[in-house]
Amino acid sequence: MDENTPLISIVMPAFNAKRFVRESIQSVINQTYLNWELIIVDDNSTDETEHILREFQKFDSRIVIKKNTLHNKGAAYARNVALNIACGQFIAFLDSDDTWEKEKLQIQISTMLKNGYNVSHSAYTRVDEKGEALNVVSACEKVGYKEQLRGNKIGNLTGVYNRDSLGIFYQENIGHEDYEMWLRILKEADSIGIESSLANYRVYSNSLSSNKVKAARWHYDILCMQKGLSTISRFYYFLHYIFSAFSKRI
Repeated sequence: MDENTPLISIVMPAFNAKRFVRESIQSVINQTYLNWELIIVDDNSTDETEHILREFQKFDSRIVIKKNTLHNKGAAYARNVALNIACGQFIAFLDSDDTWEKEKLQIQISTMLKNGYNVSHSAYTRVDEKGEALNVVSACEKVGYKEQLRGNKIGNLTGVYNRDSLGIFYQENIGHEDYEMWLRILKEADSIGIESSLANYRVYSNSLSSNKVKAARWHYDILCMQKGLSTISRFYYFLHYIFSAFSKRI
């Protein structure tokens, strides 16, 4: 394998994703970086998702599809299934309703190789259900474990890590599983940030306040899982999370 174009494994869970999954897959196919595999785990969809996935697979052998034929098990399970068969030196994530800008992988991999980083992230744009921009969530120049404790600084759809150097990081089905996973990754290596918005995160209009309360609870529980954090420290970092979550929506 050419060390300048290492293979990237892209992990995509999909459940009843017919509305937006075409856009998500097409944004991967449109990448200027060509050496990738897209591993899509259909988590027992009951709509036309599988048919759509198979149509794409017919025309691009880089697309790998795994089907869960039991009951729906959630995004964490689906991502772990994909990670178990991933072959790439680098791991990236994209949900079935989000999209990437065409130079996303090219920019991140070249930045990591040039600067000697094993993790990277970028700014991203929050878009509504019609794909219209709401606001841009900026990227910190560098994110380490302590910065991540103050709130999620890495949008999962932007994060990339070097599996060959750091190993594979599976997700736990605990709510905010991506945040908890990036905490573990950042214990091993800092992430270099890219100022440009390289991805688009879909926001739905039916998001309820009760979901935000649940998300806050998940976040606090994850802070409680961190060894060596006092009660005061957990409360301090939790307040930072509340402020950070509010800031992303401005």
